[in-house]
Amino acid sequence: MINKLFTAAAILALSLSANAATSSFSISGIYSQGAGQVDLPETTISLGGAGNFSLDPGVSENFFDFKLPGNGTFSTTSDSISDYYFLQSYSAGDTVGAANFGNTVSRHGDWDTILANGSTAGVWGGSHDGYLGFLTAANLFGYIQYSFTRELDVSTIQFLSGAFETVAGNGITIPSAVPIPAALFMFAPALLGFMGFRRKAKRLAA
Repeated sequence: MINKLFTAAAILALSLSANAATSSFSISGIYSQGAGQVDLPETTISLGGAGNFSLDPGVSENFFDFKLPGNGTFSTTSDSISDYYFLQSYSAGDTVGAANFGNTVSRHGDWDTILANGSTAGVWGGSHDGYLGFLTAANLFGYIQYSFTRELDVSTIQFLSGAFETVAGNGITIPSAVPIPAALFMFAPALLGFMGFRRKAKRLAA
């Protein structure tokens, strides 16, 4: 009976995981640009099953730029310096979807920025945490969680994690807290019931 219970729970967990609408991924890396920093070469960073993005074109330490390949693009603001448009920053609870890209000033394949000609604009002028929104060439919306610091003339970004919607065209909402997989909600009552059964059995045996 116990083995059947755990087997059923495992099958349910796999089924729910396979049908999940979003896919998450991890990013490990800290990058800095600014006065006196070693210039970054163009670096490719994985977005899990959503592909990759490129960081910095390697012009000089005065630029800190981002680009998605092909028809992909980041969500940007109307702030710009020398035709480099600044990335939009999102917060937990925000939705990244078609509304964020319909009037975007960023074009497919463009380099977008948080640092251009040694200067920043908008939220990038100060240290903060947030999320970048992106749209891939396959029309998948997603976000990247980051922690950003701006000290004197140096910008540093740490990538933490991310997620994307696996259904093309569907927007994705940034969770306000780390979500607990649905399988755990389904499995928890069965586990609690089993634990209660064990305690009852022990009392009867005593």
